[in-house]
Amino acid sequence: MAGAIMKGALCLAVATGIALPGLARADNGDGQFAVEGSGRATCQQFSAARKDQQSADYRTLIGFVEGYLTAANRYEPETFDLSPWHNEAGFGLILEKHCADHPEESLVGSLQKLVIGLRPIRVAQFSKLVEVGDGTNRALVYEAILKRAQAALKRRGLYRGAEDGSFSPALRDAVKQFQKQQGLTATGVPDPATLWTLLNP
Repeated sequence: MAGAIMKGALCLAVATGIALPGLARADNGDGQFAVEGSGRATCQQFSAARKDQQSADYRTLIGFVEGYLTAANRYEPETFDLSPWHNEAGFGLILEKHCADHPEESLVGSLQKLVIGLRPIRVAQFSKLVEVGDGTNRALVYEAILKRAQAALKRRGLYRGAEDGSFSPALRDAVKQFQKQQGLTATGVPDPATLWTLLNP
């Protein structure tokens, strides 16, 4: 499961080095901006802190990651949610693999590239969150993402219902079939690993 996430993440989060420590080129190449606090950390420092995910260092760095991506939701054009099915664990896994290959890159540099890589899967406009699953396995998923999942499962011949963004028994069964095919835990809940595998461009 983690392997599939990592493979897809690497395709999206291709990165190059940052020229000066503490400074990062703007994506459009027109200027630079100051980087504060945790953003100055290197990938190597992120990887070292991640060895103890309960440590204060890691909690600070992963908090910076979530804050950076939340800010990107505000400033990226036509973006409501840049990472519509990712969570802290997913961000940590993506960065862990990326940082293994780019230890000297700044954390903020990695995140800039991640923002660019996530653009194709973003939710562009407001979408209602829908609670899916049962008492044991549950998730909150955007209605827009459920519609994408319905369409993708329909293309695979696993779903025949409406593409209406609702979590019906037919959609749950289709998700479960897909999870079994992909070697994922077959809960019927469209969790982050399932959505990444199903919807990754």
